Amino acid sequence: MTLYRATVAFAVPLAVASWLPSSLVAAPGELSVFLFAGQSNMAGADSVVADPPGFQQTEADRTAWFTTAPLPQAQRAREYLPWTHIHGHRGPGGKLVHGPEVGFARELHEAGWQNVAIVKVYGNFSRDVDRWPWGPPDGALYEGWTTFVDARLGELQAQGYRYRVRGFVWHQGIDDALQGKLAGKYQENLTRLISALRKRYARQDTPFVLARSLNSVIARAQTGSGENDPMAVVRQAQVAVGSSVPHAGWIDVDDLPIANRHHFSAEAQLVIGKRFGEQLLKLTKR
Repeated sequence: MTLYRATVAFAVPLAVASWLPSSLVAAPGELSVFLFAGQSNMAGADSVVADPPGFQQTEADRTAWFTTAPLPQAQRAREYLPWTHIHGHRGPGGKLVHGPEVGFARELHEAGWQNVAIVKVYGNFSRDVDRWPWGPPDGALYEGWTTFVDARLGELQAQGYRYRVRGFVWHQGIDDALQGKLAGKYQENLTRLISALRKRYARQDTPFVLARSLNSVIARAQTGSGENDPMAVVRQAQVAVGSSVPHAGWIDVDDLPIANRHHFSAEAQLVIGKRFGEQLLKLTKR
């Protein structure tokens, strides 16, 4: 598969590449692409910002580019955001929100990274699924995710830009706790997903950073509590993956305030993104 192995960069006329951010058109070169995925906290649910103008953009926001969509609708959804600079985007319920992409891009910018691009998807699944929808090769969310990523990377390649997938950022797991029967397979499922993503888009040493899911009151209320309840099993599995899979790492979000249910505020999302960035930088060999 050659979609993500473009090797030639050249200037792109504005008329041809009107969908690209202006700074990307003006400064072609190899992009450092990061693939974000997860559920409502990756979407930024309840991390509401003023509408308008969203939030005060920094240089990091203005020089990074970003595209996002919910699954399974992807680019057919009204929340789909084509390539643009980082700013507030429409999330669940149509509100203007942001997820961890903002703090992440700012952390990398502070560390001297240039030409950062983020492709973000988010999706939930119901309690009646019989197998993990994020699982390769044909899980419904996995197929939707990779199809969306392939299309967005294809847009870059079509305009002649070189890029390299430099990392994966993951915030997902509460669905598995709510579903219950999938919780015990979370470590196996996520480890397999990491391997598949690296094989498809990057290398086996490409960093994978995940958040340990918040200890959801809703999940515990529906599935029970205690050391072996599904929420505890998922959280333990996330730490195990982040601690044992080569070139993977995990971050803690338990200390951050929630805005609603198990969703974080915009201010907390900035911290989550920063922690993702810090962890990725530790894992990255530049």
